[in-house]
Amino acid sequence: MSKKTTKRAVEVINTELVFPTHTNHYGTIFGGRVLELMDTTGALAAMRFANEEAVTASIEAIDFKKPIKVGDIIELKARVIFTANTSMVVKADVFRVNKFSSKEEFACSGYLVFVAVDSNGEPRVVPQLRCVTKEEKKYCKIGEGIKKRSQERRRREAEE
Repeated sequence: MSKKTTKRAVEVINTELVFPTHTNHYGTIFGGRVLELMDTTGALAAMRFANEEAVTASIEAIDFKKPIKVGDIIELKARVIFTANTSMVVKADVFRVNKFSSKEEFACSGYLVFVAVDSNGEPRVVPQLRCVTKEEKKYCKIGEGIKKRSQERRRREAEE
């Protein structure tokens, strides 16, 4: 790609029913299962944005706010909020949805960094994110900070 294109992000939504096999002895979903769904939904958002395969480079800290119980619907919404040369920061929000009332409650959110790759696993240049709304611009700044922290962690780890 000689000239970098610009593009607006698309929201990807993933919805699943929580079954007993997804839950712990308290009847709430395993945190690892939530992370898996966030990673999958985030990867889809990154791939749709980049029009390339994408792999997870890092995941920021995630704080669980509401328990998601067996029988609940878990809904995840993800979108690219920042792009660098070959990487994308994705914000993934998780909601607990009551299957009878459709009441949606915020459960947690997280930021994931993905790298676009070709069929050989080599990084690929991604389009530049075009932020139009105030909210998009706000999250772009947040994403830029997340990307910088990720780079700083990698640098520190390389020095050790």
